Amino acid sequence: MKKQIGNDYYNKISDHFSEDTYDTLLYSYNDAMFNYSDHYLPNKKSVKKGIKKYLGEIVSYIFYLKKCMTKTNKQVIISNAYVDLGFIEMDILVPPWIYSTKRNIFSSWKMISIVYKIKKEFDKKSIKVLVSEKFKFLIEDYELELTRMFAKFGVNALIVPNDLSFFENLSIKAARKSEVPSFVYLHGMPARYNCVDDNRADYLIVWGNGIKKIYIENGVVEEKIITLKHPVYSDFNNLDLESNLINVLVLSKSVSWTPCISTQMTYSDRSISFSYLEYLKEILKGLGLKKASLRLHPSEDSDFYLRNMSDDFFVIDKLSKTEALSKATLVIGPTSTMVLDAVKSGKNYILFDPVTDGLTLEGIELVEPFDGNSFIQLSNSFDKIKYNIENPFENINFEKLNSFFAVEKSDKERFSNIVNHNRDS
Repeated sequence: MKKQIGNDYYNKISDHFSEDTYDTLLYSYNDAMFNYSDHYLPNKKSVKKGIKKYLGEIVSYIFYLKKCMTKTNKQVIISNAYVDLGFIEMDILVPPWIYSTKRNIFSSWKMISIVYKIKKEFDKKSIKVLVSEKFKFLIEDYELELTRMFAKFGVNALIVPNDLSFFENLSIKAARKSEVPSFVYLHGMPARYNCVDDNRADYLIVWGNGIKKIYIENGVVEEKIITLKHPVYSDFNNLDLESNLINVLVLSKSVSWTPCISTQMTYSDRSISFSYLEYLKEILKGLGLKKASLRLHPSEDSDFYLRNMSDDFFVIDKLSKTEALSKATLVIGPTSTMVLDAVKSGKNYILFDPVTDGLTLEGIELVEPFDGNSFIQLSNSFDKIKYNIENPFENINFEKLNSFFAVEKSDKERFSNIVNHNRDS
């Protein structure tokens, strides 16, 4: 890949890197350099949290050893995708960097040690560590051990939810060297498209033809894209959509703590989350509301919001997603997969994502279907919000929605053939 535009320091210190090494370390560099704010829950430090983390590591490590796979009589797929792959009659194991108490882990005694050492280096949040010879050797050790294990167990496929994070990225490269088919299986609705991200594996699995079309328009080869019906986000029934102001649930506009667009540096300051709420609060007050529930992204810290919101208009929602949607009579939020959860729960979703000079608050362009030209309207003004609350079936177009998530009937068989190494399908 080409170097990330605007990432001057990393581009300078990585002049001697190969393209693969640059690409593998890009997200980790950005994480070490930019992911420091306490609005992100894992960054909050306390003695209690430190003890809990230490004890958790011990328990996880015990289960890791217990669940570590040593032999199998079945064909093997390595996957940490966010969907159930139960329709495949193979052993589906989680990859070696995942601690699981429920599923068997694809690992070895040597791999356990390598992964542990890499994670400890990441904990240092140090650029010097990432570009050191020591870390370079850890990368090489990981690739060598993974390729050895791929060969030993005759692995049929590697399936990951993204190709940007360190272990996923490096494992895709190891799979390619081992001639093991690799797949990125989307874990959410993309808020950005380019020809690099989600395009590193051999194949890209998307939830419908609408998403497939956008990836093709952004340079991804059509033949590598597979459409598979999502177990939840498919077959949307045109039922009544509850849409009133009795119990409004607002979703936060969470700021990505680590820049995650490989082609260009896009970094947003955390005040954007509060600017978003202020813009929306003004409109909601104009509609007669005195309070609204605020649901944060799972990675966000509620204390951070409570300390920094200007008043008590928004009340932090701490229910489960299912309970929160059941209780809500209307959902309002930015670009988010939650639009699908809301509609599935029979709630209208008002898409509020302010744009100035063609860019959102965080400085990126809105993409389909969140640009107002697809199955949901973009409601960035008082009048549009009011209208789309009163007319939910003009706001959500079910015909376009189901068309967007329609899949190719032959793709499920195609996927099965690939993981069985029938490459001629």
